[in-house]
Amino acid sequence: MFDLDDTLAASGHVWHEIWLSYRREHGGGEDPAAVTALIGGADWDHALAGACGTRPGHAYAVCTDAAIDALHTGRIGLLEDALDLVAAAATRVPVALASAAPRRYVEAAARALGLREHLTAIVSDQDVARSKPAPDPYLLAADRLGEGPARCVAVEDSATGIRAAHAAGMTVLAIPSRIHPPAGDVLALAGYRAPAAGAAIGVLTSILREEQPLCST
Repeated sequence: MFDLDDTLAASGHVWHEIWLSYRREHGGGEDPAAVTALIGGADWDHALAGACGTRPGHAYAVCTDAAIDALHTGRIGLLEDALDLVAAAATRVPVALASAAPRRYVEAAARALGLREHLTAIVSDQDVARSKPAPDPYLLAADRLGEGPARCVAVEDSATGIRAAHAAGMTVLAIPSRIHPPAGDVLALAGYRAPAAGAAIGVLTSILREEQPLCST
Protein backbone atom coordinates (compact mmCIF):
# COMPACT_ATOMS: atom_id res chain seq x y z
CA MET A 1 0.00 0.00 0.00
CA PHE A 2 1.21 3.49 -0.77
CA ASP A 3 0.72 6.85 0.86
CA LEU A 4 0.24 9.67 -1.66
CA ASP A 5 1.55 13.07 -0.55
CA ASP A 6 5.34 13.25 -0.41
CA THR A 7 5.60 9.47 -0.85
CA LEU A 8 4.53 9.40 -4.49
CA ALA A 9 3.59 13.02 -5.21
CA ALA A 10 5.72 16.13 -4.65
CA SER A 11 2.85 17.91 -2.97
CA GLY A 12 3.52 18.76 0.67
CA HIS A 13 5.01 22.15 -0.17
CA VAL A 14 1.98 22.97 -2.32
CA TRP A 15 -0.46 22.11 0.46
CA HIS A 16 1.62 24.35 2.73
CA GLU A 17 1.27 27.23 0.26
CA ILE A 18 -2.48 26.61 -0.09
CA TRP A 19 -3.01 26.69 3.67
CA LEU A 20 -0.93 29.87 4.02
CA SER A 21 -2.94 31.50 1.24
CA TYR A 22 -6.21 30.53 2.93
CA ARG A 23 -5.08 32.16 6.18
CA ARG A 24 -4.04 35.35 4.39
CA GLU A 25 -7.26 35.61 2.39
CA HIS A 26 -9.60 34.87 5.30
CA GLY A 27 -8.13 36.92 8.15
CA GLY A 28 -5.90 34.29 9.74
CA GLY A 29 -2.69 36.24 9.18
CA GLU A 30 0.81 34.93 8.48
CA ASP A 31 1.88 32.04 10.71
CA PRO A 32 4.12 29.65 8.76
CA ALA A 33 4.95 27.62 11.87
CA ALA A 34 1.28 26.97 12.58
CA VAL A 35 0.74 25.94 8.97
CA THR A 36 3.74 23.62 9.02
CA ALA A 37 2.22 21.91 12.05
CA LEU A 38 -0.81 20.99 9.93
CA ILE A 39 1.20 18.70 7.65
CA GLY A 40 0.24 15.10 8.24
CA GLY A 41 -2.59 16.07 10.57
CA ALA A 42 -6.19 14.95 10.22
CA ASP A 43 -7.92 18.14 11.40
CA TRP A 44 -6.25 20.80 9.28
CA ASP A 45 -9.62 22.15 8.16
CA HIS A 46 -10.70 22.76 11.76
CA ALA A 47 -7.37 24.39 12.58
CA LEU A 48 -7.60 26.75 9.61
CA ALA A 49 -11.22 27.59 10.33
CA GLY A 50 -10.40 28.29 13.97
CA ALA A 51 -7.59 30.66 12.99
CA CYS A 52 -9.69 32.47 10.39
CA GLY A 53 -13.16 32.46 11.92
CA THR A 54 -14.59 30.47 9.02
CA ARG A 55 -16.29 27.07 8.86
CA PRO A 56 -14.25 23.85 8.61
CA GLY A 57 -16.31 22.82 5.60
CA HIS A 58 -15.40 26.05 3.83
CA ALA A 59 -11.67 25.62 4.53
CA TYR A 60 -11.85 22.00 3.40
CA ALA A 61 -13.61 22.79 0.12
CA VAL A 62 -11.52 25.83 -0.82
CA CYS A 63 -8.20 24.13 -0.10
CA THR A 64 -9.21 20.90 -1.82
CA ASP A 65 -10.21 22.86 -4.93
CA ALA A 66 -6.85 24.64 -4.86
CA ALA A 67 -4.95 21.35 -4.60
CA ILE A 68 -6.88 19.87 -7.53
CA ASP A 69 -6.12 22.99 -9.54
CA ALA A 70 -2.43 22.53 -8.67
CA LEU A 71 -2.62 19.01 -10.11
CA HIS A 72 -4.16 20.25 -13.34
CA THR A 73 -1.64 23.08 -13.75
CA GLY A 74 1.36 20.85 -13.03
CA ARG A 75 2.34 22.38 -9.69
CA ILE A 76 1.85 18.94 -8.14
CA GLY A 77 3.60 16.12 -9.94
CA LEU A 78 5.10 12.73 -9.25
CA LEU A 79 8.34 12.34 -7.38
CA GLU A 80 11.13 10.89 -9.50
CA ASP A 81 10.67 7.13 -10.11
CA ALA A 82 7.43 7.03 -8.10
CA LEU A 83 5.36 5.69 -10.98
CA ASP A 84 7.95 2.99 -11.65
CA LEU A 85 7.77 2.00 -7.97
CA VAL A 86 4.00 1.60 -8.06
CA ALA A 87 4.11 -0.23 -11.38
CA ALA A 88 6.74 -2.64 -10.08
CA ALA A 89 4.53 -3.53 -7.14
CA ALA A 90 1.42 -3.85 -9.31
CA THR A 91 3.06 -6.46 -11.54
CA ARG A 92 3.37 -8.71 -8.49
CA VAL A 93 0.48 -7.96 -6.10
CA PRO A 94 -2.73 -5.91 -5.82
CA VAL A 95 -1.95 -2.32 -4.88
CA ALA A 96 -3.91 0.25 -2.84
CA LEU A 97 -3.52 3.95 -2.14
CA ALA A 98 -4.07 4.81 1.53
CA SER A 99 -4.15 8.58 2.02
CA ALA A 100 -5.30 10.98 4.72
CA ALA A 101 -6.05 13.62 2.07
CA PRO A 102 -9.50 14.65 0.75
CA ARG A 103 -11.23 12.10 -1.45
CA ARG A 104 -11.74 14.43 -4.43
CA TYR A 105 -8.07 15.30 -4.41
CA VAL A 106 -6.87 11.72 -4.01
CA GLU A 107 -9.06 10.50 -6.86
CA ALA A 108 -7.95 13.41 -9.06
CA ALA A 109 -4.28 12.76 -8.26
CA ALA A 110 -4.57 9.06 -9.07
CA ARG A 111 -5.93 9.95 -12.50
CA ALA A 112 -3.74 12.96 -13.27
CA LEU A 113 -0.50 11.29 -12.19
CA GLY A 114 -1.09 8.02 -14.03
CA LEU A 115 -1.48 5.91 -10.90
CA ARG A 116 -5.09 4.78 -11.32
CA GLU A 117 -4.43 1.96 -13.76
CA HIS A 118 -2.11 0.30 -11.24
CA LEU A 119 -4.50 0.53 -8.27
CA THR A 120 -7.02 -2.02 -7.03
CA ALA A 121 -8.31 0.16 -4.17
CA ILE A 122 -8.18 3.74 -2.90
CA VAL A 123 -8.77 4.94 0.67
CA SER A 124 -9.05 8.62 1.60
CA ASP A 125 -9.92 10.71 4.64
CA GLN A 126 -13.69 10.42 4.16
CA ASP A 127 -13.59 6.63 4.17
CA VAL A 128 -12.59 6.27 7.83
CA ALA A 129 -13.69 7.68 11.19
CA ARG A 130 -10.08 8.08 12.34
CA SER A 131 -7.27 9.12 10.03
CA LYS A 132 -3.51 8.62 10.38
CA PRO A 133 -1.76 8.06 12.78
CA ALA A 134 -4.65 5.72 13.64
CA PRO A 135 -4.39 2.44 11.70
CA ASP A 136 -7.88 2.76 10.19
CA PRO A 137 -6.89 3.84 6.64
CA TYR A 138 -4.50 0.93 6.28
CA LEU A 139 -6.88 -1.57 7.84
CA LEU A 140 -9.62 -0.51 5.44
CA ALA A 141 -7.26 -0.67 2.47
CA ALA A 142 -6.26 -4.22 3.39
CA ASP A 143 -9.91 -5.16 3.77
CA ARG A 144 -10.72 -3.73 0.34
CA LEU A 145 -7.93 -5.85 -1.11
CA GLY A 146 -9.29 -8.88 0.72
CA GLU A 147 -6.10 -9.51 2.67
CA GLY A 148 -5.01 -9.49 6.29
CA PRO A 149 -2.77 -6.60 7.37
CA ALA A 150 0.10 -8.92 8.19
CA ARG A 151 0.22 -9.88 4.51
CA CYS A 152 0.64 -6.27 3.38
CA VAL A 153 3.53 -3.87 2.85
CA ALA A 154 3.01 -0.15 3.43
CA VAL A 155 5.23 2.49 1.82
CA GLU A 156 5.31 5.77 3.78
CA ASP A 157 7.30 8.99 4.18
CA SER A 158 5.89 10.64 7.31
CA ALA A 159 5.83 9.99 11.04
CA THR A 160 2.03 9.83 11.13
CA GLY A 161 1.92 7.41 8.21
CA ILE A 162 4.63 5.13 9.57
CA ARG A 163 2.86 5.00 12.93
CA ALA A 164 -0.44 4.19 11.23
CA ALA A 165 0.94 1.37 9.11
CA HIS A 166 2.88 -0.10 12.02
CA ALA A 167 -0.20 0.05 14.25
CA ALA A 168 -2.11 -1.81 11.54
CA GLY A 169 0.41 -4.65 11.79
CA MET A 170 1.93 -4.18 8.35
CA THR A 171 5.49 -4.43 7.12
CA VAL A 172 6.63 -0.83 6.64
CA LEU A 173 9.01 0.46 3.98
CA ALA A 174 9.95 4.04 4.87
CA ILE A 175 11.08 6.58 2.29
CA PRO A 176 11.69 9.38 4.82
CA SER A 177 10.50 12.85 3.91
CA ARG A 178 13.40 15.19 3.28
CA ILE A 179 11.30 18.21 4.26
CA HIS A 180 9.88 16.82 7.51
CA PRO A 181 11.95 13.71 8.30
CA PRO A 182 10.51 11.36 10.92
CA ALA A 183 12.35 11.10 14.22
CA GLY A 184 14.62 8.15 14.84
CA ASP A 185 12.19 6.38 17.17
CA VAL A 186 9.52 6.50 14.47
CA LEU A 187 11.86 5.28 11.73
CA ALA A 188 12.70 2.37 14.01
CA LEU A 189 9.13 1.14 13.48
CA ALA A 190 9.86 0.60 9.79
CA GLY A 191 11.36 -2.74 8.90
CA TYR A 192 12.90 -1.34 5.73
CA ARG A 193 14.13 2.03 4.49
CA ALA A 194 15.12 3.60 1.18
CA PRO A 195 16.34 7.14 0.47
CA ALA A 196 14.09 7.68 -2.56
CA ALA A 197 11.51 5.97 -4.76
CA GLY A 198 14.09 4.73 -7.25
CA ALA A 199 16.10 3.00 -4.54
CA ALA A 200 12.88 1.63 -3.03
CA ILE A 201 12.06 -0.39 -6.16
CA GLY A 202 14.69 -3.01 -5.42
CA VAL A 203 13.88 -3.04 -1.72
CA LEU A 204 10.16 -3.49 -2.30
CA THR A 205 10.71 -6.16 -4.94
CA SER A 206 12.91 -8.05 -2.49
CA ILE A 207 10.30 -7.79 0.28
CA LEU A 208 7.56 -9.08 -1.99
CA ARG A 209 9.74 -11.95 -3.17
CA GLU A 210 11.06 -12.98 0.25
CA GLU A 211 7.97 -12.50 2.42
CA GLN A 212 5.45 -13.18 -0.32
CA PRO A 213 2.77 -10.82 0.98
CA LEU A 214 -0.34 -10.65 -1.16
CA CYS A 215 -0.74 -6.89 -1.38
CA SER A 216 1.15 -3.64 -1.35
CA THR A 217 -0.73 -0.79 0.29
